[in-house]
Amino acid sequence: MKETPDVPDAPDTPVAPVAPVAPVVTAVTRISASVEDVWRVLLAFDQYAQWHPVLSLDARPEQVVVGAEIPGRVSGGDTAEQAVTMRIVEVEAPCRLVWEGGSLDAILGRHSFVLAPQPDGTTEFTESEEFFGTAAAELIPTLGELTKEYSRYGAALGARVEGLSG
Repeated sequence: MKETPDVPDAPDTPVAPVAPVAPVVTAVTRISASVEDVWRVLLAFDQYAQWHPVLSLDARPEQVVVGAEIPGRVSGGDTAEQAVTMRIVEVEAPCRLVWEGGSLDAILGRHSFVLAPQPDGTTEFTESEEFFGTAAAELIPTLGELTKEYSRYGAALGARVEGLSG
């Protein structure tokens, strides 16, 4: 008679299905200025219209606290101007700012800005957005174009900061 090896019983608890990965856009820009100089311009929400290609915000830097809602407008591209409201979810001055906007019923974006000082005195600026919600998967085919747009935003921030500090 042939012996069969002991096979452990299957667990009684069901295994949760793996959630789909949220689409993410990331762009990294080197800015010839200190982290503090970049941070100052990044938080000057009321001045975004002077440098940002598509975003205009209606808030002052002193309103940068977790839970604050920042109203604004997005324009450009194929869509007409749209009202937006971002809610700040994380602030680690002068290195990290995170806000969210949108809705899980459609698309919710969690947008982060990370500033890292470099040995040569420049700043590595990383802008990322992770998308959630029922329609988030629809963004996957556009991630390449979105990455180019975010690179353009980083370049515009860099030009603004360098113009002010240079």
